[in-house]
Amino acid sequence: MDEETQHSLECIQANQIFPRKQLIREDENLQVPFIELHGESTEYVGRAEDAIIALSNYRLHIKFKESVVNVPLQLIESVECRDIFQLHLTCKDCKVIRCQFSTFEQCQDWLKRLNNAIRPPSKIEDLFSFAYHAWCMEVYASEKEQHGDLCRPGEHVTSRFKNEVERMGFDMNNAWRISNINEKYKLCGSYPQEIIVPAWITDKELESVASFRSWKRIPAVVYRHQSNGAVISRCGQPEVSWWGWRNADDEHLVQSVAKACASDSRSNSNKLMNGNCSRDLSNGGDLSDVEFDSSISNASGAESLAIQPQKLLILDARSYAAAVANRAKGGGCECPEYYPNCEVVFMGMANIHSIRKSFQSLRLLCTQMPDPGNWLSALESTKWLQHLSVLLKSALLVVHAVDRDQRPVLVHCSDGWDRTPQIVALAKLLLDPYYRTTEGFQVLVETEWLDFGHKFADRCGHGENSDDLNERCPVFLQWLDCVHQLQRQFPCSFEFNEAFLVKLVQHTYSCLFGTFLCNNAKERGEKHTQERTCSVWSLLRAANKAFKNLLYSSQSESVLYPVCHVRNLMLWSAVYLPCSSPSTPADDTCAPYPVPGSSPEEQPLGR
Repeated sequence: MDEETQHSLECIQANQIFPRKQLIREDENLQVPFIELHGESTEYVGRAEDAIIALSNYRLHIKFKESVVNVPLQLIESVECRDIFQLHLTCKDCKVIRCQFSTFEQCQDWLKRLNNAIRPPSKIEDLFSFAYHAWCMEVYASEKEQHGDLCRPGEHVTSRFKNEVERMGFDMNNAWRISNINEKYKLCGSYPQEIIVPAWITDKELESVASFRSWKRIPAVVYRHQSNGAVISRCGQPEVSWWGWRNADDEHLVQSVAKACASDSRSNSNKLMNGNCSRDLSNGGDLSDVEFDSSISNASGAESLAIQPQKLLILDARSYAAAVANRAKGGGCECPEYYPNCEVVFMGMANIHSIRKSFQSLRLLCTQMPDPGNWLSALESTKWLQHLSVLLKSALLVVHAVDRDQRPVLVHCSDGWDRTPQIVALAKLLLDPYYRTTEGFQVLVETEWLDFGHKFADRCGHGENSDDLNERCPVFLQWLDCVHQLQRQFPCSFEFNEAFLVKLVQHTYSCLFGTFLCNNAKERGEKHTQERTCSVWSLLRAANKAFKNLLYSSQSESVLYPVCHVRNLMLWSAVYLPCSSPSTPADDTCAPYPVPGSSPEEQPLGR
């Protein structure tokens, strides 16, 4: 296809598939109070009390006398009418927006408009990211400029699997192999197409294992410690059920992960034989600080190798009680008798329903007038920081096992797409300085969250007809909060700054970019999101000075050991509290295609 044909097709796509809507003004003198993005069309402009309010196919914009509210529609969770004349908007990132109107009718009109605008799409193309990309392509095609690459993530993202296997030094001759059993997602729809497994495990055995693991999410290796060869694997829960089923191939695979570590030609040669021991840290509940401290302070380095037998750690994110309760639904946990060289530890992390409830309590607290006397106890009662603490402790346990004890670790929760990526991605961030660079962090998010099927569409509520509120939960936001806690504790260890994380929170939900659309890579492939939308990394790129941490030193600690106690954690005020965001580019210029004449690095965030 020649360039001219391509250009004309892009024009047809933008103009006909995503036509601009007719602007309705409540008053002829009113102008659109912001510069529109490519593909954005304002549908209504009106007056609220002491404010101008505008609604486009991408955002709600309210211009008060002293401030501006500029919020992407998909970031709004709910809209309701309060006190007859007041609209109350609750946002998915914890913010609450209030807007007062002069009449009841006007308030009701805007209530209907907004409820229509924030409804989950009936088809994915209704999300703004598709119109935005199409119009961007048309604009730059008409200017005969080659800006297509600005929409794309870098080569480090697109070739991440091959690059990572090479970078981490997997011994692909004797210990490990890349299996293509999931080519075209034929084994598991929520897994990547290529996975790393022990070299001697056959695809036939993997099929058998898939029949025994929740959603066919088999143990897959995702990280190798470059100096000692210990690995981190992840999977879904075993389907033990009340009948106590077991699977010989699953048991063989799990033990083979430990054996492959031992035979990895580049791992330490002084590994000792596995022994038998078992411990239960959680007692069916959350780890107490005393239990946690004692569990990771037995010994260290070579000294601990002499005492502690080398065995695979199975880290179950749930409490023991929750894991056993899952047997009633066909799930369960590994029975130590059937996995002889393994140790099972339960972390007592809360499920999505408890996290959602905690987040709602936090949002309520952050939007009320603060009572200084009761603020800390009110914050404690939300349990938000306690949940962060348990997550950090879980990741640190993985770090101690891999880095200090040179033990392989297998992480899972129930399905393996919520708590599992939280723990694994956090552990990798602590273990490896590469993931603390801007490019490495992009690779980490793409691998652990996107490739391994975190259900962004369901959890964020922007999927096709994703009306089920029980499926929504700020799982990824909770993880980003933990990253923010690490940034506070290790201010020189991250190449990117807090503003980078704040923008990532916003664009997890905004649907300006296509990165976080759909529930897994298979769906994104079927919907061709990569070809039809822009990547969020085109904004959050290493070259963008607005997101650079000026304190960053590549010589800082290689492995991070954070303090995890609740008293050392802080509320992420830039995200949860109103009017406290760090300076980041304004929404109008937050795209890879800034509006002519604007400077993306100078304007503050308009929230």
